[in-house]
Amino acid sequence: MQFKIGDKVVYPNHGLGVIEQIKTQDICGQRMEFYQLHLQENNSTVLIPVQNTQTIGLRRIIDRKEVRGLMHSLQCANPELMAACKEWKSRFKETTEKMKTGRISDVADVLKVLASINSRKTLSFREKKMYDRARMLLVSEIAAAENTRGDLVEQKIDQALLKAIGP
Repeated sequence: MQFKIGDKVVYPNHGLGVIEQIKTQDICGQRMEFYQLHLQENNSTVLIPVQNTQTIGLRRIIDRKEVRGLMHSLQCANPELMAACKEWKSRFKETTEKMKTGRISDVADVLKVLASINSRKTLSFREKKMYDRARMLLVSEIAAAENTRGDLVEQKIDQALLKAIGP
């Protein structure tokens, strides 16, 4: 997948960014092209080799239609997904793998599972950090896709999760 300067993209597990430049550099005698990506969350810049974008999972942000589907899936109870709420170590391993995929649907699944568990008991420190990260990733991407404020998106996500897991 090719990107151009100004494209909003998602860098898996790091969040929303904007392609600022496309640079060419010599690395060990080879000329390589890099996307210079400015990450929104921590205001940092990273270089990503153009040839590795698919392996890394760099992708465009979702569109408004995908946002509607994502919000619908967030609010629907999913017994299969909730059954995945097993012992915390294996659950943490599975949710970590899902977060690494960079797919927004996987991030939403992680948030939904952890929200469900959190409604019944306290999350472990590591799961709480993952919950916060998944939430931040969803909020920032949906806000960018809908060109709206993050606090409004947070409210929508909270309402959707309440429908899925109940009061």
